[in-house]
Amino acid sequence: MDDFVATVMDIRLVDLLGRWRQGQGPGNPLDSFADHAEHLLIIEFDGPHARYSHYGAAFIRHFGTDLTGLSIDVLPTAILPADRRGMLEFEYSYVRRVARPLWRSYTADFGADIAETWQRLVLPIGNDRLVVGAYPCAAAQDALPGIGLLRLVIDRVPVVLAEDGSVADLALTLRDFSDSRQHAAEMEMLAALDPLTGVANLRHFHHLSGLELDHGRRMGRALSVLALDIDHFKRINDNWGHAIGDEALRAFVAACRTALREPDILGRCGGEEFAVTLPNTGTAGAAIIAERLRRHVERVRMPLPDGQTLNFTVSIGAATMAPTDYRAEPAPTIHDLLAEADKALYRSKANGRNRVTVAGLEKTQ
Repeated sequence: MDDFVATVMDIRLVDLLGRWRQGQGPGNPLDSFADHAEHLLIIEFDGPHARYSHYGAAFIRHFGTDLTGLSIDVLPTAILPADRRGMLEFEYSYVRRVARPLWRSYTADFGADIAETWQRLVLPIGNDRLVVGAYPCAAAQDALPGIGLLRLVIDRVPVVLAEDGSVADLALTLRDFSDSRQHAAEMEMLAALDPLTGVANLRHFHHLSGLELDHGRRMGRALSVLALDIDHFKRINDNWGHAIGDEALRAFVAACRTALREPDILGRCGGEEFAVTLPNTGTAGAAIIAERLRRHVERVRMPLPDGQTLNFTVSIGAATMAPTDYRAEPAPTIHDLLAEADKALYRSKANGRNRVTVAGLEKTQ
């Protein structure tokens, strides 16, 4: 192996690369890399989709979930953020195409405000399969000239290794990785958000909620949706003008955010209509969160230019997809669940507004 690379590469990945160079048998890849099983991912391809057929125990401990059997393109963003998904898709497709090892380091949050730097090695093993090894690595003092530069490179750009373990190429130029990719991600984010309130727009809300629905179906977990409508919002625009109406929408969103949990998805469906998807939440939990949200909105006090104070309320409808509901034919969609929440919302409005109605319970809170 190239001495220059060996100086920087984590010693455990050096061993993993050496085992890969020795070749693997036709059986289970874990037989060839058994000593690395806890820090190993095995990726199998079904057409363009990359699926985890093995998800090492070290990743389960750090990320708090087992992704064995799942494809990366259907994971909710709470599990795999968009920027990380894009990088992984690039790595896997690149190694699959060039059939050469890819090496890089990355820093990630592992809970409790702890950030660690890991080195990662992606190896092709034939039959549309990849092996990925990753280990945390401590900061090191670089005594040899050029070592610091190599560390800087692998922090930013995936490095392609030759058969002898030397650096053969960069998978991306520095400009491609740090500028163009960042710009594309920013443009994608802007296209996904409502420009006035900063929450997910209708298209992005349905996309994220659909991912959560698919995740709930696979894991057998309940999923709930809230449909929200600001009461008498037209009066605000008519009495105070659209600028105040816009401020009211932003104040409404701020109140919603204080009432919701981190994984919950808030989206604007149009005008004064909003929706929330509540992952891993059954009927009772949805009712509690909806009532908390209603109270937060009710307490909003927005100062007006003439010294008065504006307050408003929200009507809410809630609907839940229980684990047994996923077996229905045809398979229910997020549109179906939101339609049920909308029906409950209309009952809230018909019964006097500023209240929560839960579909299926036929009662108001």
